[in-house]
Formats: sequence, structure tokens, C-alpha cells
Amino acid sequence: MMSADQKTKVKATLQDAEEPVSEQIGGQVPIFKLFRYRSPGEWFAVIVGSTAAFCSGGVTPLFMYLFGRMTNNAYDDELAPQLTRNYAMLMACVGILSMVLVFIKTATYQVTATRLVGRIKCAYFSAVVNQDISWHDGRKPGELISRLTGDTRVVLNGINDRFASWIENLGTGLIGITLAFIASWELTLLIMGSFPLIGAMVYFLSAASARHVSVTRKQYARASAIAQEVMQNIKTVQSFNREMHEVERFSEMVVGSRKAGIKKDFLVAMAGASVMGVILCVIGLAFLLAVYLVQSGRADVGSVAATFLTVMNGAMGLGQVFPALMSFVEARAAAYPIFTTIDEQPAIDLNGPGKEATFQRCIEMRNITFAYPTRPDQVIFRGLSVEIRKGQKVAFSGSTGCGKSTLISLIQRFYDPTEGAVYVDGHDLRDLDLRSWRNRIGIVSQEPNLFSGSVLDNVRMGRRSATFEEVVAACKQAHIHDMILTLPDGYDTNVGALGSQLSGGQKQRLAIARAVVRGADILLLDEATSALDRKSEVEVQRAIDDLTQNSKMTVVTIAHRMATIAKMDCIYFLDGSRYGGSSIVECGTYEELIRMNGRFASMVMMQDTAMGNLRTVVHDTSFYLYPGALDENAGDSVSSVDSYCSDNSWDSNSNGFYEEDDRWSQYSNVDNVPFEHRTDWEERKTSVSMWRIMKMTTSRWWAIVLGLLGSILTAIVFPCVGLTISQLINSLGNYRQTQDKKHMQKQAALYAILLILLGAVYFLGAVLTGFYGYVGEYLTCELRSLLFQRILRQDQTFFDMPRRDPGGLTTLLSGDCEAVHQLYGPTLGSRLRSVCALAGGIIIGIFMQWKVALVCLATMPLFVGSIVAQQIFFADSEKVRESGIDTVVNEALGSIRTVASFNMQNRVIKRYKRIINIAEQTAERRIVLISILTGVTEITLMGSMALSFWYGGTLIEKNETHFSNVLVAAMAITMGSTLAGAEAGSFATKLRDARDSSNRVFTVIDRVPAVDSYEYGKVNFEEQVGIAFHNISFAYPAREGAKVLNNVSLNFQAGSSNGLMGQTGCGKSTIVQILARFYPISSGTVLINGQDLSFLDLVTWRDQLSIVLQEPSLFSGTIRDNIKYSLPDATEEEVIEAAKTACIHDDIMEMDNGYDTEVGYRGQQLSGGQKQRVAIARGVIRCPKLLLLDEATSALDSITEMRVQRNLDLFQRRFNVTTITIAHRLTTIRHSDQIVLLDSGKIIERGTHEQLLALGGEYKSRWELSHA
Repeated sequence: MMSADQKTKVKATLQDAEEPVSEQIGGQVPIFKLFRYRSPGEWFAVIVGSTAAFCSGGVTPLFMYLFGRMTNNAYDDELAPQLTRNYAMLMACVGILSMVLVFIKTATYQVTATRLVGRIKCAYFSAVVNQDISWHDGRKPGELISRLTGDTRVVLNGINDRFASWIENLGTGLIGITLAFIASWELTLLIMGSFPLIGAMVYFLSAASARHVSVTRKQYARASAIAQEVMQNIKTVQSFNREMHEVERFSEMVVGSRKAGIKKDFLVAMAGASVMGVILCVIGLAFLLAVYLVQSGRADVGSVAATFLTVMNGAMGLGQVFPALMSFVEARAAAYPIFTTIDEQPAIDLNGPGKEATFQRCIEMRNITFAYPTRPDQVIFRGLSVEIRKGQKVAFSGSTGCGKSTLISLIQRFYDPTEGAVYVDGHDLRDLDLRSWRNRIGIVSQEPNLFSGSVLDNVRMGRRSATFEEVVAACKQAHIHDMILTLPDGYDTNVGALGSQLSGGQKQRLAIARAVVRGADILLLDEATSALDRKSEVEVQRAIDDLTQNSKMTVVTIAHRMATIAKMDCIYFLDGSRYGGSSIVECGTYEELIRMNGRFASMVMMQDTAMGNLRTVVHDTSFYLYPGALDENAGDSVSSVDSYCSDNSWDSNSNGFYEEDDRWSQYSNVDNVPFEHRTDWEERKTSVSMWRIMKMTTSRWWAIVLGLLGSILTAIVFPCVGLTISQLINSLGNYRQTQDKKHMQKQAALYAILLILLGAVYFLGAVLTGFYGYVGEYLTCELRSLLFQRILRQDQTFFDMPRRDPGGLTTLLSGDCEAVHQLYGPTLGSRLRSVCALAGGIIIGIFMQWKVALVCLATMPLFVGSIVAQQIFFADSEKVRESGIDTVVNEALGSIRTVASFNMQNRVIKRYKRIINIAEQTAERRIVLISILTGVTEITLMGSMALSFWYGGTLIEKNETHFSNVLVAAMAITMGSTLAGAEAGSFATKLRDARDSSNRVFTVIDRVPAVDSYEYGKVNFEEQVGIAFHNISFAYPAREGAKVLNNVSLNFQAGSSNGLMGQTGCGKSTIVQILARFYPISSGTVLINGQDLSFLDLVTWRDQLSIVLQEPSLFSGTIRDNIKYSLPDATEEEVIEAAKTACIHDDIMEMDNGYDTEVGYRGQQLSGGQKQRVAIARGVIRCPKLLLLDEATSALDSITEMRVQRNLDLFQRRFNVTTITIAHRLTTIRHSDQIVLLDSGKIIERGTHEQLLALGGEYKSRWELSHA
């Protein structure tokens, strides 16, 4: 056993694994590591782009310097006209140079960033899918998906042309300061005295902001994991009316993200405010020094003008450094957990070195001691030794939870033993090439996982090189071929995300075909036929027997039904406390073990007895009985379960592309739209006004007002700064003529005070704009919670629609909700800031020289239009049109064991890379257009200014104005237009994204499902539930032409036990789903105690029932939490009582933490049988009036099943519960008051067990078959 210190270390490690993000708060990936996936050619392109960016930043300060020097003679009326024309020509040349440099900068950085992030995504996805299973046990797929989608988007935003903007702004600042030094070192030195203060503020604010960014990402990753888990288990959530509980869980995580986001937004606002505010104040003080230098003859007007213009331009550049740098800081923080995962070496490395695996003799397990890494204190095996010879057919049997499936995992090397080793032909499995070893194995798991794509693609997952004929042969062996031919597109039919369009039995048979086509040396069958009806089970088992008996294939089988392993060469019986370590207590052939008359024989006898005619097997005190359960008046009943037999629709087109045409206009009602296009139709019909989003923030109107005030203040500062500086230059120019020192000093003091005030105003305004972030975070939080709530409101038709799988809906909750708040708040502020800046510049320009102002204004639409077009193209380029990307990632990470078993890592990675490459190619074509438009924007701005000065020179020559007026008018309008254009481009991007996102979000929010839990109905219910189906016909919405139930009439008497049976896909589970009201019925009526089910209050009705599904849906949390899930107010005694009914109490008490044991994501820390029993306990704890059991005991061994079944019978009799049991094992339902046999959606036989045997029909044939 482990020492106490070892246990402490292991638990600490596991805690880090379970909370992989917690240790990463505040971490930032090193800069060069972030860029390590760049090719040498891309590095060269980045160097060229960085040089172009730096030079582009220096072009404007150089121009300002030359212009400032020119002002020495510009106040001479004779020289002024020619000087302004020269200046105009210089500006035009600068514009051409700037256009070229900006094009190079934008193109190189956009292309290289797109490619780099694509490689990072692929590297992360590759690292995740190649990690060992123990690594995945400690992490939730939702968090990993959040990293792959949300965090990589943050990385892209930090290293694309925003990073180049940081270099460009830095170039503007450094070159501006350098030229200012050349013009007047005294003035520049005074201004630079503020830089250490600015640097310190930026450093501390950026560090604090980075920490909050990490917290924000971490909290939402947790929220995303909750959302994905809930949507994967949506039927369980809805059937127990737990929607609001899940919304509260989700909202709690989102609120944590909101709080950190608000702090980050204010820190960013304060940083930007500090830089610009301090610089403006210092420049104001420098005005006084400038006057002194001019009056003392140590500087002239040109040098002072050049200094102020270059410093002001440099200050504006430095003021934009922090926001651009902040994006890079956020990118490094977001990339930290991504690169941590990329660099993490798997404990069991699929691509690690090793000898080529061969299998000629045997697999041997020697003295195996094993505990799962996530539960190191709970020993599964202790000293276990097994030998499986090549060609041998062996089976492992034992009670539920004894470790049978763990042996399958060890054979595949999902885990390494704690002690001992697994040997293949005498070689330690750890020394063999793992990929080549798994290529020799085919597996069919108890819970089969399929992938989106065609039937043909899914079978070929077993072997990609399989021919169509081989696939068909495998499907025939699995008895699925005939069903496939009935599908709309046969073998090309799409099975939907995770195989959602197939019933449980159909998925199981496709999984068998997938394993068969692999042609492996070793076939692992983990309850491979558990989801099949008895007839299909016999047929498939016969096919498996034929396959294995007539080949040299080694077969390892786990089965609870002893008849399926009777022909095995050797059967190993496992026994012992699971937490003290199981071991093999008996082994031999079936006949030998029966002759031993030991534990195995006892289990066989009990199973045989269960198949006999005795109602009660044995009065064993180990069975838990409710108080009063043996009341002689209690009725007889049986409870059981089945596969998810919903013959759902086939999604033939779920690529998510919008059709740019009007083909939806022909449909006035959603019911008329082809099912595969309904998502598109609903989104096209949705239009969200800005006012609607504004109403969501009315409670925080004061914050919006403060943000708008900040926008106005920051907007009017720039035209006013232009006016102030130009007026100072004019005053200095006039001083040369008047030599009036006192007047000059008064003017300088006035302008200094004005600039200091403008600096304070800018600081205040910039800080106030932080309230946009405050409102935006609240809006995003509330919108996510509201959207999640409305998602959980929807009926199952919604979740069958294209792009409504958990992956697509998780993306809707993350990225789209984040974009929606841009419609209000920041975007509104941008609009107001643009209008105020432009209006202020125009007013000042017209006041100073209206003719120059009009010429300047005439060119502004072209300037602003080019920016808007540029940003719109940029928005489109960032919309990654990745068909099926969410589904690919969701399926791969949610079915990671299947991916690992079949060595599918390279296939899913290749599929993912293909999608990424297509997106990159589309984006790069748009990047070229974006770069051209960006360059056009630069030359348009410079051209506008050049034209203004050229025309100003003409007016000066005609004596219609003076240079000072031209200077003020041109600078005010240009500075105002520059800010307005930048803001217009920014909100054009955000507006387009936000409108598309808001339509997608509110399509779901506004959608009213046909079966609506928000709609009130009748709430009067009797003590017992009687059910009557009258002429029920039903087809799943996605396949309306294929009736699953055809004119079915059926009664379930109050307090009776009822069994449903029939072949896979016959409509059994559809009856359960109709009763749970997951779907509306097509025609007919369902009556509950004489009342129409559709008129009953849905919430109240679901409170009367409990459902236990074949694939039990558990949630992250403790065992206690999961049992109490259906009855949150249950007492501890009620929890224990329910657990005893489900025969799980003893297992729980053997666990170290008892009922506080964590079950893991979707219950993955429990065995299949334990999960089912916890689900049964969850179902019975609320004492429902109607109990629906859908193959609820299929994962249990026969002894445990009998005990559970006995307790369920007693539970049913005691509380007079109406039970409807779906079962493939006829012994489960043989004592039911009514047994209904379905075939192709119709009832062919009904009655009691004895009546149906006497009838001599299909039921009798199946009964005899089950005893064969």
C-alpha cells in the first residue's frame, strides 16, 4: 500500500489534473515559444513586415518634422503659397510611401498569423487526442474545447496585424521622440521626464490585467464544460425538471468570469487613459518652456513646431501601444495552457519508441496490482495473473464492478499496472510500439461511440482501406445490412453527431461491424450485444461465434449473460472487494466451472432460476426491502430497461453554410421547411433591433451614461488638441513679427492650461469608457444565462436540428454571446465618439477657414469608406467557415477511448487539419484585399491633407486667407477625421459580427418549442397513473416520411407493471419518449387518467415520473449529488434507502469517500453497472407515479440484476407505481401484468406471459429462443 506521504502527493497531483487551469492563472507563454511554429520563410516575412510596420510608424513623424521646420517661413505671405504647395507634394509622396509600407505590414502579419494559429490549433488538438486516457480522466472535454475555440481566437487577435500595430505605434513613438530631440532637445527632455512614470503605470496595470484575463478564461472554460455536459444529458435534465438548477450552476461560473472581466476592462481603460493623459499634461507644461526658448533665441518657430508636432504624434503612437500590447499580453496568457498541453509528454505515449508488436503466443498478466490514477487509494486488482493464448476464446465473468472492463483497458494499454506487468509473447507491453499493438485489436464497447458522417465512413473507422464489399460483409455479419438499405441514402446516410440518428441497438451493431471489418488478431467484446433484443442478440452472437470459431482470432469477452460465453475455451471468474482488490478465483471451461459448483456455478444457477417460472428466487437477507415491502396486498411487478430506440432523423446537410439567396422566402411556416435547412430558415427570419438589446441593460443605465460621457470627452479632445497646438504655433509665428513677449507669455500660459485641462479631460473620459466593459460583461453574462435557459427549454426536435448538437450550441454560448454586447455599449460609444470627433473638427475647420474645410470634407467619405470596407472584409476573413468543426472536436474528445482503441488519432487530426487548411485558404484570399484597402486608407488620408494644403496655398496666394487659418482648419478636420475613421472601421467590424451573432442567439431565445415547459396546463393528478394511447402515429421530425408508430392503441392500467419488447428500432423507446413529452405526437391522443396529455402542465407531469435510460446520464459531482438529482430536498436516509433499492449502497460504502465520492465527467469514474444503479437510485428516490425503465439493468451481472429487479418489484408493489419496462431479456418482463410485442411500429401481440405462450406466436418463439 502507499504511504501517507505518497497518497498526499498523488492527491495533489490529481487535484491539479482535475483543475488543470488553476495553476495557470497569471502564466504567460514565452514570446519565442508562442512563435515556434513559424517556418523560416514566415520569419523572413515577419521581419519584412515588422520593418515595414516600424517605418510606416515613422513616416508621419518625419512628415510632421519637415512640416514643422517649414513653418519658419510659412508666416511670410510671399513665401507661404509656395511652401504650402511644396508641403502638399511632400504629403502626397509620404502617402504613397505609407500605402506601400502598410500593405506589406498588413499582408505579412495577417497571413503569417492565420497560418501560425492554424498550426497551434492543430498542434493542440493533436496533443490532446494523443494524450493517454488517465490524462483525459482528469479533464472535461468542454474545457479542452473552450481552449481550442475561444483561447486560440484570443491568440490570433494578439499576433495578427494588431501586433504589427504595436510595432508601428512604437515606431511612431520612437522616431517621433528622436526627431523631437533633433528639433529641440530641451523640450523633448522635459516631455520625456514623464516616460518612467508612464512605463511604471503600464507595467503594473498590464500585469494585473493579464491575471484577470487568465481568471476570465478559466472561469468560462468551466462554464463551457458544464454547458456541454448538460446538453449531452439533456433528456435526463428535462425529465427531472432540473433545467433551472443547471442554469444556476452555469450562471455561477459565468458570474465568476464576469467579475474578472470587469476588472480587466477597467485596468485597460486606466492604462490607456494614463499614457495619453500624462503626455498631454506634460506637453502643456512644455509650452511655457517653448516660449522661453524662442524668446531667448535658443530655438526658432520651426524647431518648436517640429518638436510639438513630432512629440504629439509620437505620444499618440505611444498612447496606442498599450491597447495593442494588451492584445498580445492576452494572447500570451491564453496561449499558456495551450502550450503547456502541447509540451506535456503523455505518460503512455502512442508515438513513443518501442519494438514492433507481434502476437504469436500469448498475452500474460503477471501479478497485476492496479488502481486508477484518479483514485489511487481504491485498488481494483491485487496480484492478478492471467494468460490468454493466441487463438484462444476467453471470457471474464463476475459481479458488477469487479474490474472486468478494466482488464480490457489494460490489454489496450490505456493504463499501466501499479505493480506487475502485461506481457505479449514474453515482451513487456510497455516496451512495445503501442500503435502497432492497438492495430492488432478490435473492440466493441458497452456504450458504442459513432462519429458524424456516413454509415460507410463509420464502419471504415475500423480499417480505412476496407473495400465497400468488405464493409457490406461486415454489416451482414453484424445483422445491420438490411436496416441500412432502408435508410434514405443507404450506406451514404449520415448517422448524425455521435450517431444520434440511430437507436442504441443500431449503434451497437454498427460498432460490431466496425470491429469485424478491422480483421484484427484480437477481438475485445465488452457487453457487445447488451443493447440488442434477444432475437438480434442470438443472431449477432451466432455471427460472432462463426467469425471467431472459424478463425485464428483471439477473443476476449465480457458478458453478464452466461449463455453467450458457454462456448469459450476458458472462463475466468473475478471476485473480491473491488476496493481491496479483485482476483481470479475460478477458471476453466463452462462445463468445468459448473462441475466445480463454485461461485461461477452459483451465478449460472441464479441466472437459470431467473429464467425459470419461479417468481421469487430466494429470500436472501442481503436483499434490501422497503419497510412493509412484503405486505400481502402488494401487487406484482417487474422493472427493466432498453436501448435508446428512437429512429431519429438523418441529417443530410449540416454544414452550416448560409445560402446567399431568397429560397427561404417560399416558406411561410417552419413546418414546411426541409428539416436539414430549418436552422438556417429560423436564423434568416430573426431580426434583432438595437433597442431590444438596450432594454437588457436598463438596470445599468447609469453606467451607459457614464460610458457615453467618456466617449464624448475623449472624442472632443483630439480636435481641440489640434486647435491648441496650431494656435501656439501661430502665436510663435506672430511673435517673430511683433516681438511682444508679454502677450506671447500670456498666450503660452493659456494654451498650456488648456492642454493640461485636455489631458485631464482625456484621462477622465478614457476611464469612464471602462464602464462599457462593465455593462458589456454584465450583458454577456445575462445573455449567456438566458440563452442557456432557453436552450434547456427546447424539445428534442430542436436538438436534432443541424448545428444544434452540444458542440455547436457551446460555440453559440461563447463566441456569439461575446459578440452580441458589441451592438450596445462599446459600439454605441464608438459611434458617438466618431460623430463628436468629426463634428468637432468640422466646426473648428469651418470657423477658421470654411473653404479649406469643405475641400477637406469632400475627401473624407472616401477615407472613412475605405476604412469601413477594410474592416468589413477583415470581419469576413475572421469568420472561419469551418463546416462541422465543432462536431469533429466534440466527437473526438467526447469519444476519446474509441479514438484511442482504433488508433484514429491521425485520422481525426487529418480531418481537423483539412478543415483548418480550407479556412486558411479562404482567409488568405481576403487578406490580400484587406491589405490593399488598408493601403488605400493611408493614401486617402494623406491625399486629403495634401489637397487641403494645396488649395490653402491657392487661397493664400489670392489673399483670401492666411497660413495660420489653413493650418488650424486642416489639422482640426484631419485629426477629427482620423479618429472618426478608426472608430468607424472598428464599429463596422463589430457591428457586422454582432448582428450576425445576435440573430443566431435570439433565434434560440425566441424559439417556442412545440412541447413547452413554460406553458401552463392542468395540474390535477390522481394517486395513480393510468395511460391510454388512442390511434397514435408518430414520425421523428427529421424523417417525417418514416413512421415509427403506426396507429397504435394501447392501455397501461394504473399501478400495473408493463413490458415492451421487440426488435431494435421497433418503436419501444419512442413510446417512452412520447410519455416524457420529448416530442409532440403526429396524430392520435394520449390520455392520462382520461385527460389529454398535451393539455397537462408539463412540469407537473414530469414531476410524476422517473426515467432510467440504458446509457445512464450522470453529472460531475458526488454520488450523493447524482442520486439527489431528481429530488434535491431528499434526506440522507432517503438517499441511502434509494441506494439500497438499487443495490449500490454496499459498493458506495467500500469507497474511501462513500457517498461523497466524485463520479467524474459523465460518471466516467464508475463502472457501467455502477452508473446504471446510481441512475436507478436517482429514479426511485422521488417515488414517482410512473416509472419508465429503458434497459436499466443491461450492464449488470445476473446476480446483481436479480437483486435490483427484486427490489424494483417490491418498490412497485409498495407504492403502486405504474411501470413501463423496455427489455431485451424476456425474464425481466415475464411477470409483468401486460407484455406488448411491437414490430415495425405496430402491436402484433399483447397479454400476460402465460397468455402469450398459449397464443403460440412470436413471443413464444422468442421465449424459446432465449432458453436455447
